[in-house]
Amino acid sequence: MDGAWTLLEPLPVIQGETLIIQPLPEVDLPEELPPEAEPPALAEIQPVELPAVEEPPAEAVETWTPERIEALTRLWEEGVTTAEIGRRIGVTKNAVIGKVHRIGLTPRVITQKPPPRRNVFDFTGPACMWPVGHPGEDDFHFCGEHPIAGKPYCEHHVELAYIKPKDKSEAA
Repeated sequence: MDGAWTLLEPLPVIQGETLIIQPLPEVDLPEELPPEAEPPALAEIQPVELPAVEEPPAEAVETWTPERIEALTRLWEEGVTTAEIGRRIGVTKNAVIGKVHRIGLTPRVITQKPPPRRNVFDFTGPACMWPVGHPGEDDFHFCGEHPIAGKPYCEHHVELAYIKPKDKSEAA
C-alpha cells in the first residue's frame, strides 16, 4: 500500500434498521508536496503594516438615546421581558437590566403561584377521594383530607355520600 492511507476505524452506515460497518476507501496521497505548496521559512515572512483604524470618540457612540429610554420605560411597564425589550430596541438583555436599575424603574411584582392542586396520584397515604369540581375544568381535584376508617371519604363527604338507614319504627 505505498502512497495509500486507510482509516483504521470503519464508518457505520445505517440501512433500514441494520447497522452496517464499512471501511473507508483507500486514498492515494503524493509522496511529497509540490514545492509551491511548501510553507515559507520563518526568515522569509515579513511583517505587514495595517492601516490605523480610528476609534470614534466615546461621546459619539450613544447607546441610550432618549427615544430608546422612552421605549424601554414603555415596554417595561407593559411587562415585556428584558430579552424582548433588548431585541426591540437593539441592545442586549444585560444592557436593559442595567439601564432599568440605573434609571430606577420599579421592579416587577412577582405573583405567587397558587399551591398545586391535589391529584389522586399525589397522595401518599389514605386520602378522601371525593371529587371537587368537574373533571373537564381546570380546577378539578380531589378533597385529600384524612378519610374515616373503612371509607374512601372524609367525615364531611361521608355525610354527603351515604344515606343513613331509618329505623323501622320511623319508616312505618
